[in-house]
Amino acid sequence: MLLTRYLAILFEISSRWSRALPLHAVTYTRFRSLFPLFTATMFLLVVFSCTETTTQKGVTSVWAVDESEKVRQEDLDHWAKSDPRNRVWDGTTIRVFGARNEIVGFQIILEARGVGATGVDVRLDSLAVPGGFVIANEPLTDDPFDFRGKNIERFTESYINVEKRSDWWLASARPLPDDIHIGWLPDALVPFDVRGNFANGSGGAPFAIGAAKNQGVWIDIAIPPETPQGLYRGTALVLEDSNITYRIPVELRVFGFSLPDTTHLRNHFFWGWQTATVRHGVENNTPEYWKLFDTYARVFHRHRLDLIDGMRTLEDFKRHLADYYTGVRYTARYGYEGPGEGVGNQTYSIGTYDQPGDGWRSGFWPDSPQVWQRAADAWEQWFRDHAPAVVRYKYMEDEPPYAHWGDVKKRAMWIRSSEGVGRFLGTQVTTRMGPELFGAITFWMTGGQSGWVDSGGTTGYDLKVARERQAAGDRVGFYNGQRPSYGEPVTLDNFATDARVNPWIAWKYGADQYFLWETAFYAGTTFNAWVAGVSGSIIYTGEDREFPEESRGLRGPITSIRLKNLRRGFQDYEYLWLARMAGEDTRAIVDAVVPAAFNDYNGSTFTNQSDQPLWADKGYVYEDARFTLATALETAASRGLLPERKPTRVKAK
Repeated sequence: MLLTRYLAILFEISSRWSRALPLHAVTYTRFRSLFPLFTATMFLLVVFSCTETTTQKGVTSVWAVDESEKVRQEDLDHWAKSDPRNRVWDGTTIRVFGARNEIVGFQIILEARGVGATGVDVRLDSLAVPGGFVIANEPLTDDPFDFRGKNIERFTESYINVEKRSDWWLASARPLPDDIHIGWLPDALVPFDVRGNFANGSGGAPFAIGAAKNQGVWIDIAIPPETPQGLYRGTALVLEDSNITYRIPVELRVFGFSLPDTTHLRNHFFWGWQTATVRHGVENNTPEYWKLFDTYARVFHRHRLDLIDGMRTLEDFKRHLADYYTGVRYTARYGYEGPGEGVGNQTYSIGTYDQPGDGWRSGFWPDSPQVWQRAADAWEQWFRDHAPAVVRYKYMEDEPPYAHWGDVKKRAMWIRSSEGVGRFLGTQVTTRMGPELFGAITFWMTGGQSGWVDSGGTTGYDLKVARERQAAGDRVGFYNGQRPSYGEPVTLDNFATDARVNPWIAWKYGADQYFLWETAFYAGTTFNAWVAGVSGSIIYTGEDREFPEESRGLRGPITSIRLKNLRRGFQDYEYLWLARMAGEDTRAIVDAVVPAAFNDYNGSTFTNQSDQPLWADKGYVYEDARFTLATALETAASRGLLPERKPTRVKAK
C-alpha cells in the first residue's frame, strides 16, 4: 500500500516536471542526470514496501467464496479471489442466494500475508430488508446442537497437513492435479463457541492466523420458511483484538419459493456405536448413549441426511428411534428448527451389517424361515401403522462374495414368502445386480466402477441393468464413492464438489437412493483424525477419549466441509425436484454439470478407472446452475405453477 502511495507521489512530481520544463536537450540532460537517483529511490521503496509487508501484523485482505471450494492455508493467490466466475465475491461485497427453507453457506477467507494475526473474530448478526423482515441469530440457548432460533452459524475452518496423496483405494481415479491436493487442507468446521488452544489453531473463536497464511471462516444462513422474498443486507465485521478492522457488505437474495421439508433423494448414513463408546466414552444403549445419538441425529437432519443406527431389535427401535421416523423428535420441543421440521427420516435399514451371524441384533435369529418371517411381519407392521412413507428394508449380508449368494437368496426368499405383511418388507444387498438374485432382492445398492464384468455380470451402477430392475419394480441406488463412475465424498485430498455431485448424478440417471457405509469409521481405531486426516468419514467427534488433547468439549459432532457439500448437493436435488413439478426441462442444466457418469462415458460399456471424471469440479459451475434454476422457479411460483409446500407438523408427545 505504501509503495503505491510513493509511486503516485513520484508520478505526480514527474508530471509536474514534464509540464514545467520545455522539451529540449537541456531538459533531457537534466532529467538524465537525475535518473540514477530516481532508480535508487525506486529500489529503496520496493525494498521498504516488501519489508513492511512481511513484518505487518494483522489481517491484510478479506475475500469470500462459495461452499464448494477448498482454499489451502498457504494458498495466498487462490484463483477465486479475483476471478469473475466467483459469483460470491466481486471484490467488495459478499453475495449469496437461496430459497425459503434452505441453508446457504459461504466462506470468508482472511489473509495474513505478514507476521500473522491474533485475537481474530468474525461477526454477522443479521440480514434485513430495510424496514422489513430480519434474519437474525436469536438462539434460545448456548447449546450448539439446539437449533431453535439459530439462523446464522459461524465455524472456524480447521486444517490438516496432507503431505502425500491418499492411496485412492479400490482403483478410484485420483483427483488431479496433485499439487492442489497437497498441503494444509481445510475440513473440520469448529463452532465459534469452542474455547481453548488446540494444535494448528483448530479451535473456535477468537483465533490466531499464522504468518503468510489464510484462515477460512464458514458461515451458514438458515432462511426461515416465512421469509418474504427480497434482497437482505447485513455487514460482516472482522475484529482483531476486539477492534473492528474490516466491514464487508453481505447481500442475500431470497427467491420467492420454498424448498420442501421432505428430502426426495432417499439416503442412509450409518452410525457406528464406537463413535459414542470409544470417542465420547459412554456405554452403549444407555440413556447417555441415546442422548448423545440425539445430537448427531439432529445435526444430520439439519443437513437433510438420515443417520441410521440399524443394529437394533424392534423393541429397542420403538423405545429409542421411532420418534425420528414419525418426525416427533425433529420439533422445537426437542431443540430442532430448520429444514424438515416435524418431518421424520425417510429411510430405515434394518439390521445393517448384522449378516451373516449377528441377526439377533435386529430380531432375525435363530436362522430359520419362521423366525425371519415373524421378524419381517413385525417390522413391516410397525412402519405401516406409524410411518408408512418410510422406505424400509432388511439389510442382507454386506458385499457378499458370489459364493454366498445362495444363502442371501435363501434368507431373502424367507421374507418374500411370508404369509403376513412381512412379504412386503424390502430386501437390500450391496452387490452387483446379478440375475441369480432377481426376484429375491428388491433394493440394490451398487458400488465400484460401473460396467466391469465380474462372475458373469456387470458391476456397479450399470445403466441398462438398473433400468431393467426399476422397470421390474425394484429400487436401485449406489453407495460410497468410485471416481469416475460417481463422486468420492469422503476422501480428504479431493475436490469439495465430489461430495456435492452425487445427488446430481442420481437425478440425471434416476437412482433411488444414496448410502454411506460409515460417518466416522476411525472412531473404533487408534487414529487421530485431527492430525493425520481421515478418508471414509464426514464428521469429527466433539470429544475424544482416545486423544484427550483433541477434545473440544462438545457432546456431539463437529461437521466438515465434506458434510456441508453433501447437504448442498441434496438441496440442489430439491431444486431439480421442484423444477420437474413446475414442468421445467432441466436436461441442459444438468448436462452442463454432469456430462456423464456411471458407464455413460463415450458410449462405453464400462468406466475406465484411469479417466478423470467429466463432471464439474469447480463450485461456480454448480452455483450458476442453481441460480438459473432459482430464477425459473421463482417465475413458476409467481404463475401459480409451484404452490407453496407447507411444512408437515406433528404434535410432540
